[in-house]
Amino acid sequence: MSKRNIVAVTYDSLRADHCSYMGYDRETTPHLDQLAEDGVGFRNAISPASRTNPSMAGIFTGEPMVARDQVANPEHARRHLARYGTLAEDLSGRGYTTGAFNPNAYASRHYGFDRGFDHFEDFLFSSDQYQQLFQKHLSDSTLYTLVRNFRNYLRREEAFKTWDRYIDEIEAWVYDQSEPFFLWVFALDTHFPHLTPRKYRTWSTLFEQYYYNYRCNQLIDDLDPDLSEREIQKIIDIYDDSIRFGDVLLYELQERLADFDPVYVVFGDHGEAFAERDIYGHFYPALYEENIHVPLVVSEAVDGIDDPTRALSLTQVPAIVDQFAGGDGSLDLDPWAIASDYDGRNDRNLIAVRTQRAKQIAAWEAGECTQEETYDLRERQTEGEPLSADSDLHETLRPLTERRYTHEEELQSIQSGVAELM
Repeated sequence: MSKRNIVAVTYDSLRADHCSYMGYDRETTPHLDQLAEDGVGFRNAISPASRTNPSMAGIFTGEPMVARDQVANPEHARRHLARYGTLAEDLSGRGYTTGAFNPNAYASRHYGFDRGFDHFEDFLFSSDQYQQLFQKHLSDSTLYTLVRNFRNYLRREEAFKTWDRYIDEIEAWVYDQSEPFFLWVFALDTHFPHLTPRKYRTWSTLFEQYYYNYRCNQLIDDLDPDLSEREIQKIIDIYDDSIRFGDVLLYELQERLADFDPVYVVFGDHGEAFAERDIYGHFYPALYEENIHVPLVVSEAVDGIDDPTRALSLTQVPAIVDQFAGGDGSLDLDPWAIASDYDGRNDRNLIAVRTQRAKQIAAWEAGECTQEETYDLRERQTEGEPLSADSDLHETLRPLTERRYTHEEELQSIQSGVAELM
């Protein structure tokens, strides 16, 4: 197969069940729906983690990132990306021109995500002063977080930067490159704060947008948030409006880049909780469907996958891209997808195994499995009541979560041994 131009689009905090191609009762993603109709829209795509940094590290390397420390520590992602190599590095080595436009600080060059990119625009200050400011924000400094957020709001940077503020830069870069090219666009529009321009707001008003973004900000550090059903719906309304606005990015890219006939690979990096289990957002690790079940749409057929309803980890994205980059097109598929994360607040490791029809979530503390939950997903898009521990599904999935936990412990042991030698 010839080398095609490839555009990867990542939407932050975009859960699958709020995309209309997945059957959502609101038309939030008409342009994504069209891509799914023309190509393939996967219905059980699973993010490797519930937060941007470990998720994107896994997606770009094809290997889940394993950490037993604060994932905001940039050393974890840098080490993981360097160890396994990135999608952009692979494509660059095969003659691709590579470019990225990404206002998400947690997938920025500060974390090593610029590896393999000829052009990497993360819209951050390149000065040492900003890097120091961002690092102090990571250290949970309230003062520095306020300063950083105020600066970003004024400049519309990071979480406040919507796609319409850099789409012209994307177009200009593409037209200035030789082919083939790989373009990565990271859209923060679907991430809090949900800043939707007036012409794209359908389910919320301007007042509701500002007020419920304010309410969301109050919930960031709040476990077991006190939210009424009405407040939850209003937050969903501003979220859905932001999805509808973010979806227009796909239309603009297709219109502006039509001359290059690129293949589009579109996915969410993780989902977003709306107090389903007394958790809002994605600020604490959780591996329930609202946090890891995400959209994945490829604008053309993918060889080797005849059933778009199969469970598929986003760590398969590099293999999918390989099919359009002149590779052999082979996918190494299991009938399940793995997601894992580290819960620093409770010092425990979380692992989820997701099949097409079932799911198990397990937690380990001090080497012991302290919690197991197994769910039958055959007739629903999210978890209901957990099955009993003696159910057939529970016994079938348990060896998979245990095997993954053992594998991660071995990786941690190897990393610790190497660190001691260096």
